[in-house]
Amino acid sequence: MATRDEDAEHWYHRGQALCTTGCFTDAVVCYDKALELSPDDPVLWRRKGFALIKAGRYDEAVACFDKALAVDPDDATAWQRKGYALAHLGEHDSAVACCDRALSLDPEHILAWQSRGWVLGVMCRYDEALECYEAVLSIDPERGSAAWHRDRMRERRGLAALEAEIREAGRVVEVPACIRDVARERDYGNVDLARAVLRELVGRAERAAIQRR
Repeated sequence: MATRDEDAEHWYHRGQALCTTGCFTDAVVCYDKALELSPDDPVLWRRKGFALIKAGRYDEAVACFDKALAVDPDDATAWQRKGYALAHLGEHDSAVACCDRALSLDPEHILAWQSRGWVLGVMCRYDEALECYEAVLSIDPERGSAAWHRDRMRERRGLAALEAEIREAGRVVEVPACIRDVARERDYGNVDLARAVLRELVGRAERAAIQRR
């Protein structure tokens, strides 16, 4: 890594302080001044990328992480943050790939696991998302945000299963409105009950059809 210029160090710390107070646009200006003096410092590029993420400037953030990774391709945090920025741009497959790269470098990178889980949830790949949150909890059992997201993924997985079962059951029985309402209203608390009732209705219809043969 290149040695950071003394004046660049000053601008770096000023940018850090501004990030702490939520002044992310001003922090970007400070990081730019630092980079004018130490253009090959990957930490400066990474910190600028972080500030740009917080400012909602995701395209620019990705470009910063690319700069950081060009200097230090083994920076797991830069890969994770690039993935996070790409996800906000709708590039979900690329975001997952970045998280995978981060985890190949640091298998216990909690934010990479959480980012991966979040993106997979957006992609409706709930089983894989659950695995990510379970991985976080195996590293840090007290991380409440991971437990909360894990439970949400379980709810969404159950709802997706109910929606699929309603479509399939409609070929055999008239699906009651109350069951359709559970799916339509995203009534997660009643999903398991609705699935059980629907399976019972389908089972009865299939048994009756066999008896009529």
